[in-house]
Amino acid sequence: MVEILKPKDLTSYKTLIDGCFGSSNDLERYKKYCENQVYTIFVIKDGNEIVGSATQYIIDLFTFRFQPCLMIFNVAVKADYRRKGIAQELLEYIIENAKQDGYNSISLTCLDDAYSAHKLYESLGFKKASSIKYDLYL
Repeated sequence: MVEILKPKDLTSYKTLIDGCFGSSNDLERYKKYCENQVYTIFVIKDGNEIVGSATQYIIDLFTFRFQPCLMIFNVAVKADYRRKGIAQELLEYIIENAKQDGYNSISLTCLDDAYSAHKLYESLGFKKASSIKYDLYL
């Protein structure tokens, strides 16, 4: 069952993110996202342990036809729980809510070599975009 991350579950969330991505920010930094209207962190638990998550970020602009839109990032599933439909359930939940809430598009960024993630996203209807991502690290 998909639920929204609660402050009491931040330690379990950080453990998932650290396990999937190698490291993350400190817990204090995550607290503000539990109370933010722009970010929503969706999770799936096994008991009290968070085993999957996906974060949506609202871009509520009007400049382009694809807006308002959502960005999805930090799609993560604990290694022992992969290939059990958890990421698919999270993404389907976000997609269905986005349709109901009137968003025009959903975007996400994925590493070039994350082939299993590519397969998942494409199975849900995502298409590779013809854009180039630029980064400026400060």
